[in-house]
Amino acid sequence: MQIGFIGFGEVASTISKKLLDNNVDVITSLKDRSKKTRKLANDLGINVVNNFEEVALSSDILISATSPYESLEVSKKYGTLVDGIFLDLNNISPKTTLEIENNFKNQTDINSSFVKGVIIGKISSEKSVIYVSGQNSNKLSILNTYGFNINVLSHNVVDASYIKMIRSIYTKSLTAITYEAFKISESLSMSDEFFEVLSITEGDNFEIQAKSRINSLKNSHKRKYEEMSEILNFLEDMQNSINNESSNNIKSSNDTKNHNNTRNSNNFKNYLMIEATKNKFKEIDNI
Repeated sequence: MQIGFIGFGEVASTISKKLLDNNVDVITSLKDRSKKTRKLANDLGINVVNNFEEVALSSDILISATSPYESLEVSKKYGTLVDGIFLDLNNISPKTTLEIENNFKNQTDINSSFVKGVIIGKISSEKSVIYVSGQNSNKLSILNTYGFNINVLSHNVVDASYIKMIRSIYTKSLTAITYEAFKISESLSMSDEFFEVLSITEGDNFEIQAKSRINSLKNSHKRKYEEMSEILNFLEDMQNSINNESSNNIKSSNDTKNHNNTRNSNNFKNYLMIEATKNKFKEIDNI
């Protein structure tokens, strides 16, 4: 089996190392990549080819690990070239996930199938889990024999995106407020006290976890900003769906109305904290 990567950052390099340790062939292209990325791939012993078309055509499983903004274009250019499974691991909205899925469905002359995957936890951690959904997602369970923790959600391709969106709303908002509170404590020369008093209520590991969140922003604030933008698009789509459903059910029975009123009590317009989190990550980019 040969596994290919589009994009070769932290996610791809970490997964590649585990695959190589289990004697799985890994292939990628380093076209237009940085000197640092080239060195990383060469040090790992990755099979490097000239372009991503060749990567796709040579892979049994092609993994996209680029960015949310590139995921749709990558799927269109390379995903359908695979004679096997195209696995997207980017933090994209359910809407983008469905766009990718529809592109695959509209092409009847291909042998590839689309599976959505999301990484829960730091990819380098042994406790991290990759949730997957979509037709043929169960075939990725083979990766469990190579040291991965693959959790198959369902054949509904969008389910993995849903679970990632829900988790990200919590974790990224928490990261933003932790960063902001820390910077305030730092300006007051009370950063030690900040961790001390919060550890009393948040637990002994709070300082380690908080510092990890804060330090990760140095290299990932741009990606986190993109991911928060995807989350806001997701919530807007949810609200529009509810609005349309309400309009379509004006003439329905009272029982149906009551059912829909219960469902529609979730107002997806009031996501002020999420909007503020996105803006905080943008602000970090300008510091």
